[in-house]
Amino acid sequence: MPRYSFKIEPCPPEKGYGWILRYLEDDWVIPGYEIFSSSSEDAWILEQEFENAQFTGEQWVEEMAAEGLGAVEAQHESEPDPNQLSLGYD
Repeated sequence: MPRYSFKIEPCPPEKGYGWILRYLEDDWVIPGYEIFSSSSEDAWILEQEFENAQFTGEQWVEEMAAEGLGAVEAQHESEPDPNQLSLGYD
């Protein structure tokens, strides 16, 4: 039986401020992703977007479980990393 989970990663600088939500099946990334972004680097907004991504990932895992698609385990492997969001130019 497949195991479904998700992973939240910081957006690369070219995509802006925020998070990328990726869905996984048996630790393999399912093609596609969702971006939860902000127009600024405000810590409060970024925290809210992280929580939105986490909620969306958990909801997706629950939907997979409701459809009887096997054992389900929610995993988010990333926490906000302020160093990743820095857009300082060297």
